[in-house]
Amino acid sequence: MTKERIALIGAGAAGGALALALHRAGHPIAGVASRSLESAQRCAALVGGPPATRDPAPAVVSADIIILATPDGQIEPACRAIAEQGVIRPGQLFLHLSGGLTSAALAAAQRKGAEVLSLHPIQALADPLKGAELLRGTWFCLEGTAAAIGRGEALVKAMQGETLIIPAEHKALYHAALSVAANYLITIESIAVNLLERIGIERQDGLQAILPLIAGSVQNLAHSGLPNALTGPISRGDSSTVARHIDSLRGMPPAHQAIYRMLGKETVELALEKGGLDAEQAEEIRRLLTPQPPDTCLIS
Repeated sequence: MTKERIALIGAGAAGGALALALHRAGHPIAGVASRSLESAQRCAALVGGPPATRDPAPAVVSADIIILATPDGQIEPACRAIAEQGVIRPGQLFLHLSGGLTSAALAAAQRKGAEVLSLHPIQALADPLKGAELLRGTWFCLEGTAAAIGRGEALVKAMQGETLIIPAEHKALYHAALSVAANYLITIESIAVNLLERIGIERQDGLQAILPLIAGSVQNLAHSGLPNALTGPISRGDSSTVARHIDSLRGMPPAHQAIYRMLGKETVELALEKGGLDAEQAEEIRRLLTPQPPDTCLIS
């Protein structure tokens, strides 16, 4: 069975990674377009050498699936500009890779008879070559028309991936969840390194020291799932250790103290679900985590 031909509009890391992953899965790449001809040519060289241009029209004309891999703010204008060129035909699939935008950003193509889809890889893609490897077996979030979702599922299957299908009204909450999972993880580790710096540990040394701990926690999460992967003093009901933590943090920035307390309270609920502490221990730790004078200025 002949696989659908793909045009890539926007030759950045994410678009290049997806085009390369699909090329390796047997999808012919009809063309690559980018505002930078050099970027388009560099990406095209990775995916079999299709035509590389600054004008998306030639690629769109010869493709069944058009991937708009531009930055979020450019997706709607780029789609509208393509629609105004009169090169869209009914039955084509237009998709974008934004985690935050819905398929409505492609309304201009839909009005021309195209199916529209938001296809968001739940993966960090910083380089086309490494990204294509990471996409193999990863999860994708799909949102769009029914026909578009079916075709999107086929693309994901070709990369041996998995799919989550959500309605448009939940796209923002979905993206918020991913921001907590990925972006805020980095923020939390930055805070941890800052705390280590306060006791004289060099920033780079501190980061290198905690990386194996982070990796072990991720492995535990993959192996044991939630809530069983949880470890640490709250998980085992060790209120005396939590009390010492709070005392040690009193000289730290108020935001760091508040984050420790807020995350601690969420951890209590997870520990109760796991069964690592009883109701009495949970209440004692909640009390410790609730600011008392002179800490009442902190968020509880």
